[in-house]
Amino acid sequence: MMYQPMNARINTQTMCKIGIYFALLVVSSKVAIPIPFYDYISLQTAFIFLVYPILGAKYGSWLTFLYLVSGLLGLPIFASGGGPSYIFKTTFGFLIAFTLMPFFAALVRKSNKLFSHHRFLNTLLSNYVCLIIVHLIGFAYKCFIIKFYIGDIINVTGILGITSLLDFLIDVGLIFFVTLSELQIIKRIH
Repeated sequence: MMYQPMNARINTQTMCKIGIYFALLVVSSKVAIPIPFYDYISLQTAFIFLVYPILGAKYGSWLTFLYLVSGLLGLPIFASGGGPSYIFKTTFGFLIAFTLMPFFAALVRKSNKLFSHHRFLNTLLSNYVCLIIVHLIGFAYKCFIIKFYIGDIINVTGILGITSLLDFLIDVGLIFFVTLSELQIIKRIH
């Protein structure tokens, strides 16, 4: 079989992108502000939304899966540490959603034809649909852990709703700026 330097370059380039993005995810998870009742506001959501446009669904999924497994194996790369016990943290549902995010983005973007003539609006709408999916998974997991592991759902329901809404609204603003950045990054890459 013949050696193909072009494929090696693409693989090396992709691996470098995955490595850089892994580091960015770790750093962005550490830029976090804890809010009451089991939540964080972090820049990680913003970076996760750039995974699909830069790496695609396949490599983006590899990256997010590697990130999740590395944290569960004990590397302190999540917002408040790591290790197998992290599955009992209320924010773990967001990490699950982040792992699925490249597939969500691929499906939503391929099916979104509403603003096909306007790239920014089409991308923004797709990102907001994905953000809703991420928050639904994260919120459902959070409620599940609070009810069945912590056992305190009645005492925190109202505040949980307020902090989750605050987290979501901040992410809505972040995603607007991420969409602007994404289109500029894609323009420079291609």
